[in-house]
Amino acid sequence: MEAQQNMPALFVGSFTHSLDAKRRMIFPSAWRNLAGGSNQLFAFPHPEEKCLYLYTAAEMMRRINELRNSGSIDAGDQQAIRSITAGAELLTWDAQGRIRIGENLLAHIEVKEQLVLVGALTRIELWSSENFDLALPQESSAAENVFFGGY
Repeated sequence: MEAQQNMPALFVGSFTHSLDAKRRMIFPSAWRNLAGGSNQLFAFPHPEEKCLYLYTAAEMMRRINELRNSGSIDAGDQQAIRSITAGAELLTWDAQGRIRIGENLLAHIEVKEQLVLVGALTRIELWSSENFDLALPQESSAAENVFFGGY
C-alpha cells in the first residue's frame, strides 16, 4: 500500500513490538511504503500523554508550511514550539526496518517491554503497551461520534 502522489499517507491499524537488546523496534513494512520514499520519521513527545507522535518528512513539511503561512505565531506559540521540538528526534530505519529510539523518548512513554504503534491517520502514535491499554476509552460511543458522526 503506497501513498498516492497528491494524497497524504493515512496510517491505520496497530502493531505491537518488543525492543531488541539494542533498544530498537521494527517499523512495519506496510507503513514504510507510506513514507514517500524517505526512511525517516520525526518523533515528538506528547506534552500531556505518555506517547510519541511520529510524522513522515512529507507530513512534517506540510505542518511547517501551514504554520508559516498562518502568520499568527506569537511569543507563547514560539515557546510551545521550542518546548516540544527540544525533546524531539529524527528517527531513521535501516534496511530491515529497525529504528533506534533515544532513551529520553523511551523514558517519556515509560516503556517496560512492549511498544504499540497506532495509526492515527496522518500521524503514528507510539505507546508502551501498558499506557496504551490505560488510554483506550472504555466506551466506544465517543470514538464513534467523532469518526462516524453524520454517516
